[in-house]
Amino acid sequence: MPSQIQHKFPVFVMCGRDSERRQLMQDIDPEGLIPVKALLPFLGRRLVEWQLDALSASAYVENIYLLGLCEDHARFDVPLTYIPTDLISEPAEKLSTGLNFLRERNQDPPLIVISTSDAPAVTRAYVDEFLEKLMGFLGTDFVLSVVPEKLAESAFPNCGRVVARFRDHQVFPGELYALSPRAILVGKEIITEINQRRRKINRTKKKISMGPIIRLIAKHPSTWPLLVKFLLGQAKLSDGERMASLAFGGKVESILIEDAGFGMDIDLPGDYRRLEEFMRKRMLIGSPQASGL
Repeated sequence: MPSQIQHKFPVFVMCGRDSERRQLMQDIDPEGLIPVKALLPFLGRRLVEWQLDALSASAYVENIYLLGLCEDHARFDVPLTYIPTDLISEPAEKLSTGLNFLRERNQDPPLIVISTSDAPAVTRAYVDEFLEKLMGFLGTDFVLSVVPEKLAESAFPNCGRVVARFRDHQVFPGELYALSPRAILVGKEIITEINQRRRKINRTKKKISMGPIIRLIAKHPSTWPLLVKFLLGQAKLSDGERMASLAFGGKVESILIEDAGFGMDIDLPGDYRRLEEFMRKRMLIGSPQASGL
């Protein structure tokens, strides 16, 4: 455990589903008995439990807030708070509901950490690393974790992540990020648009590319010089942060996490099998991180 904790963060764990059942759910739960992906069976446990264990073990986590599930859906052995939201509501709507829940209780954190519910290989060690580094960005609006592509390709060949190729780093998004309350309030449109584009790709099963994000950024002429630099392969990761800051109207930073499991979630049946194999190997080796801690 870290010797000195300067700040603790609330964590929103996003649990929900699309209005149409994805292929992953149809393949693993053909009878439709499981209401949401977070509750799918995974190596003898419910999928979200792996992530909840890693988060609850972190000394930097103030509280875990579950958005999308209620106690009637599932109960867990770790301390957490349920925030009532509709299972099929948009992520932006869930985040706004969560922020209102905190403010009604006189809580106004500088940053709120957002976690998916479908990344079972995330471990406490890397949760701690992300949150410890996050303390240096308390005045930032959006802090994204990023994972080196080479690590993912080594552990999960042809995994199809969205890779941003900068001159100094080739990275894809990790499974934790943080938003300021301001970003949650003013960024609803952007959050919704990114999620809708992601869903469209998942439905068509096309290879995920940077194209939709580039088009979104290109709507803002102030980003064009940096965007050209990126397209020419001359931009550094810091240029990408500046470009995103201009496009989204707030300060954007990134934290590099060198762990393949931190960047692998489950969207397609192939992801499920890849992560099963990855986790089985890790547990067989006897890694101290095998249990998610």
